Amino acid sequence: MLPVTLTIVAPGIASGIRDAGRVGRAHLGAGRGGAVDLRALHLANRLLGNPVGWPALETSGGLSFRLERAAVLVVTGSQAAIEVRNGAPLGWGTPTVVGPGAVVRVGRLHQGARTYIGLRGGLMTTDGHASLRPGTRLVTGPEPSDPVSTVSAVPTPSDAEIVLWPGPRVDWLTQHARDVLTSCDWNVRAESDRIGLRLAGPALVRRPGELPSEGVVEGAVQLPPDGQPIVMLADHPTTGGYPVVAVVDPDHLWLVAQRPVGSVVRFRWHTGRPGR
Repeated sequence: MLPVTLTIVAPGIASGIRDAGRVGRAHLGAGRGGAVDLRALHLANRLLGNPVGWPALETSGGLSFRLERAAVLVVTGSQAAIEVRNGAPLGWGTPTVVGPGAVVRVGRLHQGARTYIGLRGGLMTTDGHASLRPGTRLVTGPEPSDPVSTVSAVPTPSDAEIVLWPGPRVDWLTQHARDVLTSCDWNVRAESDRIGLRLAGPALVRRPGELPSEGVVEGAVQLPPDGQPIVMLADHPTTGGYPVVAVVDPDHLWLVAQRPVGSVVRFRWHTGRPGR
């Protein structure tokens, strides 16, 4: 049994242990899962010298834990107010040795929706579950072969326009609706979660009728009858009955993952307007 590295004091908001997920299971009805912002997870692991898909902590704030032994930690994803009692300060993108007895708390997030805290060696619970609760004990794995980075990362603004490709059902939109999709501001609704980013704005006019269920990918922009788009995220279903009118460029999925409730989203088509 590996020695306990840290103990959860408070799980906070939507916190869990997230790895890179599992691809290739859609035919079994299982989505990728894992970290919503894969870019942030990969960065944390590269800075720590871990394999890029190893598990880290994902939280939307309020997470608090106590270190039972010294560990190398790094923060990526959304910038946040990080408080460390009885230990070294923990800055964004800088691997830091934090000693035993320190209590780390993730406060309010700034300009993002999810913060990641990685530990050298990765993380896993002692009972094998990814969910967190007060008293949950976590251990780190074996020492990686790669060294810890000596260079700090620099955060990238997450409020850029999001690039869209025309989806397989783009012809369900009127030409006017295609133009509106990329010319107006969309507000992130409170119902958004790991399944999808739900947006509010002018109702997009779509062809009447229903579709049989068909495959859905991460980043798919579905359009329900109310005309308010939903962008699929890590825990999305593998099939859906709403038309997929657009798909987020894979390089911009992290921008969707980091849009907090109440923020504004703007889209643009990858190569001009989609064909009529």
